[in-house]
This record gives sequence, C-alpha cells and structure tokens, in this order.
Amino acid sequence: ALVADIGSFSTKIGYAGDDHPQAVYNSTTAIERNNNGNNGSSSNFSRAPRRDFVTRCIDGSESDGNYDLVNPVDPVTGWLFSPPNKSCSSLSSNDGNADDKLGDAWESHELVSQYLQHAFQNALGLGNNSASLDHAHNHPLLLLDKPHTPPALRQRLLEIMFETHNLPAVFFLRDAIASCYAVGRTTATVVDVGYSSTMVTPVYEGFVETRGVLRNNGCGAKAAEERVLSMMDGIVKKQGGRRRKDRMRRTNQRRLEKESTVNASMNASMNAGTAATGTTTGNIDQLSPVPKRAYVKRDAAGHFIKESASQLGSSNAPIPEYLMPLYQVRRAPSYTARSAPFHHWSRLTLAREIKEMGLGVAVGPMGYVSSEASGGANGAAASNGGETTAPESNTASDSINPATANNMFLTSSKLPYTLPDGTPVEITTASRCDVVEMFFGNDEYNVNYREQALDETMQQLEEYENEIEEFVAEREDEEDSKTTMMGMIGSNTDSVMAGDPYSNTSYRGEKSSRHAGVRRGGKKTYYSPNTISTKLYSACLPYVRTAPPTTGTGDGLDGAGAASTGGSTAGGGGSVNDNYFHYLTSAPPAQMVCDAAFRCDRDQQASLLGNVVVCGGGSCITGAASVGSGLGGAGTLGTAGSAAAGGVMASALGDEHAFPDRLREEVESIVHRHTPGWRVKVTSPNISERAICSWLGGSILGSLGTFQDMWISKKDYEEFGAAIVNRKCP
Repeated sequence: ALVADIGSFSTKIGYAGDDHPQAVYNSTTAIERNNNGNNGSSSNFSRAPRRDFVTRCIDGSESDGNYDLVNPVDPVTGWLFSPPNKSCSSLSSNDGNADDKLGDAWESHELVSQYLQHAFQNALGLGNNSASLDHAHNHPLLLLDKPHTPPALRQRLLEIMFETHNLPAVFFLRDAIASCYAVGRTTATVVDVGYSSTMVTPVYEGFVETRGVLRNNGCGAKAAEERVLSMMDGIVKKQGGRRRKDRMRRTNQRRLEKESTVNASMNASMNAGTAATGTTTGNIDQLSPVPKRAYVKRDAAGHFIKESASQLGSSNAPIPEYLMPLYQVRRAPSYTARSAPFHHWSRLTLAREIKEMGLGVAVGPMGYVSSEASGGANGAAASNGGETTAPESNTASDSINPATANNMFLTSSKLPYTLPDGTPVEITTASRCDVVEMFFGNDEYNVNYREQALDETMQQLEEYENEIEEFVAEREDEEDSKTTMMGMIGSNTDSVMAGDPYSNTSYRGEKSSRHAGVRRGGKKTYYSPNTISTKLYSACLPYVRTAPPTTGTGDGLDGAGAASTGGSTAGGGGSVNDNYFHYLTSAPPAQMVCDAAFRCDRDQQASLLGNVVVCGGGSCITGAASVGSGLGGAGTLGTAGSAAAGGVMASALGDEHAFPDRLREEVESIVHRHTPGWRVKVTSPNISERAICSWLGGSILGSLGTFQDMWISKKDYEEFGAAIVNRKCP
C-alpha cells in the first residue's frame, strides 16, 4: 500500500510500513497557466510544472516569463481547494483521452494528480506497464486530509483516485488521527504546527471532534519565516551600513575593470584583423572604440579627473538594504530582482535556511517577554486605528522576572552569520526568541499580530464566498438557458439533467442519481468540467461562510456531517450548525489547546488535556541553550548544561524538546487556575520525525493486517458512489 500526505509545504509519498517516505518534494511549484481554455485541451497549464526555480530563472537567464507559483493547498482554508479565479471550467470534457487524463477543472486537483503521477513513475519507480505488479494500478492508496475538509471535496478526490489514476482501493485518513497513531495514542489533542497555520484537533477514541477543531493562520512556519526575514532585513540595514556598500562597490568595480580589459583586448584583436584583411571602409568611426577604465574620466580640456573612493561606482544601481538572495547578489552591479512571487520565495528560502540552522529562532524560557513589546506595540496599535485591548498578564511571570529574562538574553553572546554578499553579521539571542514569541507571547505586540492575521483571513473568506456565489449564479443561468434551448428543439435533455454527484440529497439518493446520470447504454460518461465546478462550488459554499446558517435546511450530504463529527453534536440539527467555517481563532496554541478540549464533552476533557501531541514542521524549533555565564540561576532554557559548555554551537543547537516543554508549561498555567489537579502531558516525536509525524501514523495504520477490510474498493465505489467516503472514512 502507498501512503500520501499533500501538505502546504511538502508532499510526502511512500510505502506503508516504512520509517520514512521515499518521495519528499516541495508542494509549491511554478506553472504557466493555459489562458485559452477553449483550445480543446483539458489542462489548466500550458506546460508541465517546474520546481527548479529557486536559484535560477525558468524562462531564460533573466526572465521567468509567464510562470507563477502555485500550491494545491489553499493557504486560507487549508483544503485542496481552488477559488473560482483560479479554476478553468471551459476545458474540454476529457472523455477518456489518456494524454489529457490528468486535467481537471480545478487547478489544485490537477496539481494533486500531477504530484501523484510524478511520485508513481519517478520517485517510487512504478512502471508504465499495467500488467506489471509494480504498476500504480496494483497499489492501494491511503491519503491524508484535514479534519475540517468538506464532504464534497473528499468525494471529488475519491473520484479522481478511481477515475483518473485507476487505483484498486483508497482510504482517506484524518491527519490528526494519524499523528495520534504515530505516538501510540487513540485519544489526544493534536497540535499541528504546519507551514500556513497551526491547527488544534481533539481526537477521542480514534474519531475527530470537529466542534473542537481550531485554526490560527497567524501561527505557522511561514509566518515565522516572515519574521526571520524582517529580522534579517533590520540586521542588514543596521550592521551592514556604509562599510557593506563600500565593500560591494569595490567588488563591483574590480569586476567591471576585468570585463573592460577583456572587451578591450577583444576589440583590439578584431580591429587588427580587419585592418590586415583590408576590409575596412576607411571610416574609423565605424570601428568599436576601446573602452576606457570605468573609474577614469576627462574634463572638457581632456585632462584626467581623479575620483575619490566614495564616488566609485556612483553611477551603478543602488545597493538594496535588505537580505538579498544569492541570485540577486550574482547580478551585481545592477542587482535587479525577479518577478515578485519568485523574488519573495527566494528570500523566504534563505530565511528558512537561517531558521533551520538554529540561527534565526529559539524558544525562550517561561516568562520571557518580547523585546518588541514596548516599541512594536505602539506601531501595531496605530495600524489598528489606535485602539488596543490590554492583554492578560503573562502567566509565566511568576517563575522568572521578565526584566531579568530580557536582560539575560540581551547580554548573551551573539551568533555570527555571513550573508550571501559576504557581509558578516551577528544575531542576538533576544532577536531569535522574539520570533518564536508569536506562538506564546501574550504581550500587546504579538496579540495584535495574531488578530491582524485573523482579520485578513476573515476578509479572504468573505471574498471567496462572494466569488463562489457569482460563479454559481452565472453557471446556473447558462445551464437553464441551455436546457431551455434543447427542450425547444426537441433534443434529449437527460444528459443535461443527469444526476448531481455533489447535491444536497441523501446517501441513497446520491447513489441512484449517479447511476442514472453516469451509466448510459453500458458506457461510462464523464461529467463536463463546467458541471463539476458548478456543483462542487455549490456544495462547498456553506463551508466557506464564516457565519452559521440561518435556515433549518442542510447544505451538506445527510449523515456526512454526523459521521465526521464523531457524535459531537447534539440534536437533529447538529450537523447543520457545523456547516460553516467556525474554526478560526487568534489565540496562541496553548490557549487553543484549552479551548479545543473545553468545547468537547465534560467527561472527555481530562483525557484530552492529559494527552497533547505536538507535530508539524513548524514545531521543529530548538531552545536557547547556554546563553552565557553569570545568569544567576535562570538556566531554565531547555538544557541543563553549564555556562562553560556554551558557545556558538551550543546556542544554535539547544534542546529539541524546548517547544513541547514550553507549550506544556503554558497549558498548565492556564488549566491549573481552576483545576489544579489535572495533569497535562505533552508528547512529541523526535525533531527528525516531527515534520512527518502524520505520514508515519498513516504508514503504521496501512501496514496493519486488521486494516485491510477498511479500504474503499473499486467495486464499492462503482456500487455506492463517491459518498461512501463519508461513511467508511469518518
């Protein structure tokens, strides 16, 4: 069996039972969109996706052409979802053409097919011979998805697995449940610190309690990289200064002198050869003049003008005062940047390398207050109209005095780092800890930062809602006019009025309507991309809204919501009230853990708080170990090493369990206010396995012999339809 986890940062695919996925590659790729959807092609892209875009341009040496960066995972919702402005519903119907089989009406779903096909044929080495046992058609697939994925999206993905890739069996597993299995738990509160967000999911006896699911788009690995990038920009501007510019100008000047010498020798040899052959026209102005040295100038009388060192290279482009990626440094002296998406991604890649080296981030001790709280809070307040709410005092202030903690890090040793342009800089431990305080800080600066991220997410969801409503209304008008025209000419309208695979009907109704619309004369017909997009957007619209439905009629599949909630709703209309995006919050992860557990039943809260699982690549942050000598006993930083064992290496490579330990202390400080007897235990894999924790859980489950009866086979799909995924995969 194969296990696939398509995340917001990386895609991981491998065999069940292995300790590590065999194929791990970046989910963000460069594509060139197919703007002419009516040309008979069933693909959203005019060219194959490219991944070699970080250090060099795609379309030539100085240009990226019409390429753009895309990701199958929507950063706002966390689903395998494409808003209407990134979908192409005017593509061909894809009636079984093998060359166009991977095409899809949605950009994200076509990327999923591209990624799976790439992993099957290249990374896993599965051949193209369908008769071979090594072909992908003979391997069942276990696909991990998010706990809050709408049922209609799961049904569409199941159709892609069977119709496009022709897999023998498929199973959809919630990634939070898989993370519990990876650490040997069936009941836990899972804290998944991903790339685009942090999600907290309560899992009780192997089922997700959806009413306790919380999502914070302001706390993620990408947000941490943005902070590291902002920190490095400030360091470059402050520590680089004039010396950095003078050194780079001298380097550029030497390069220009070398190029001028080479060009002069080439022109001289060409002129000598032309004069020897006698092919010159006698006009000396037509010969290429020998270039002068770049820093030598003459006045009107022809005398030499000697320039000072500060004036050298003044005619060149200004040197950017921010962290330049390597490609931009190599473009000296112009320092031209690529297009905005690729330039920003290259800068984020450099910030990610700094973070993973341990130089950009570090987990501070309990009671640490960000140094930006005093200076940065005023700026954050001004951006919010000058109105700020006084946050709760840091509950960790009882263990360590905040002033002592800040002074301890401000006076500690600094870590050296060399920029891509060769400039040496130093990074303070306080700056590293300030980055991580976005996960734990209750000061005004970090609170405003998370609330601003929440407001932006709410605004984007409202834009999605408006776009989907306009798209659905437009397509329904086109379908109505088409049906009327076919009825007037006396044509058979059964194909237009075929069964809706994502309708609001029940499980049995969807089953019968699917066979009525798909099977005709013993031959399988595909829905058009226009129909798929319209019906799929209609089914996903309630789940994009940020407010609960006001009517008593449900918008999702009957029974699907109750199956996915694990019985967490009460009353007949419980699943209807959950059909909206009620997961957003601006609280830090520690408060999210408590809120998620307290949203569940009372007899489940102690078990959920007693087992907290920390996973995700964003949680791979070490502590600030051995920051210096003479700290006065404030060595609760994550390691018990002495100050003599400090230094750069010890500071950069602190305790790998610093993030889970700090989270446990923060949760305990909240829980023990009203229930002192409750025990909080935080479990987390090693830092090398934390980023693939959910994939490891899927690998363990897929290798069990008792799991083989839980697959959704091709026969089950053809008999019951795609809605069976909401029954067999809760």
